[in-house]
Amino acid sequence: MNKPKISVVVAVYNAEKTIRRLTDSLKVQSLRDFEVLLIDDGSSDSSGAICDNIAASDSRFKVFHKPNEGIGTTRQFGIDHASGYYTIHTDSDDWVEPDYLELLYNKALDSNADMVICDVFEEKWRKTIYNKQEPAAYTKDGLLDDFINRLLGGPWNKLLRRSFYQEHGIRYVEGLNYGEDKVFNLELINAGATVSYLPSALYHLDQVSNQNSAVRGISAKHVADREKYVSILRQMFPQEQFKAGIDSIQLGAVFLAVSAGSLTKDDFHQRYDFLKNVKWRDYGSWPYLTKLIIWTSLHLSFRIAVFLSKIKKMARRLKKHF
Repeated sequence: MNKPKISVVVAVYNAEKTIRRLTDSLKVQSLRDFEVLLIDDGSSDSSGAICDNIAASDSRFKVFHKPNEGIGTTRQFGIDHASGYYTIHTDSDDWVEPDYLELLYNKALDSNADMVICDVFEEKWRKTIYNKQEPAAYTKDGLLDDFINRLLGGPWNKLLRRSFYQEHGIRYVEGLNYGEDKVFNLELINAGATVSYLPSALYHLDQVSNQNSAVRGISAKHVADREKYVSILRQMFPQEQFKAGIDSIQLGAVFLAVSAGSLTKDDFHQRYDFLKNVKWRDYGSWPYLTKLIIWTSLHLSFRIAVFLSKIKKMARRLKKHF
């Protein structure tokens, strides 16, 4: 049996409202030689049945049903069952341009790269933002710095040569459900993966659905997942040149801890006071109110920060209805 040019891995969890939009955009790809692996991660809605129907109508689509284990393990399950020369992941609430696979594949062949990065469209509330993802440098240290500090960590705009990560034994970290993609990409760069860039936005990142999911509740588990991610980064990159970037990433855990209310004021400051030395300019690309909540919790008042986070949640809920 001939290998497909590309294996597309789709982690599916309770995506009954959006999965067909994604698969419809994959069915009309200008490159025809591909497979799609729909990995149903123990969905409790009708996602599994919808995936079965999709596969029944198109032989390029394959369905796997498994117990719920989280995004990292599900992505790894998908690439363990992939057979294409290249792999890429798409999320079940997003969609792609008709020439998504063809342009990425042709760029991979032309450049002989292990990773091809393209730009993305960020679909926000009533507007679309073009997000350019060109690396600033193509040296190993330059790429590592870019992936830690600036480039999106998601796997959906990165076509990967499957043989490269297989030969280097690179796998998703088991049990890591936040930052799992960025860790995987950083391991690729650390192992010497060559990178090329395609200056076209081919992927639509639905941030409206993602935001609505986030509104349902931030828990202590979300904080723990973020802390586990940061801990892995600190182990991977103990060099001083990466410290500021990783500190900035950990500010995301500060925001989650405030929002979740999972720590007492004393515990919060004992854990995060060392981040007071991070400058406002290094807070990253979060919305202004998010950065203000983080700064307030560290420098002014934990209680005021909690109050501001409640206002932010309320604003999100109201935005959903207007």
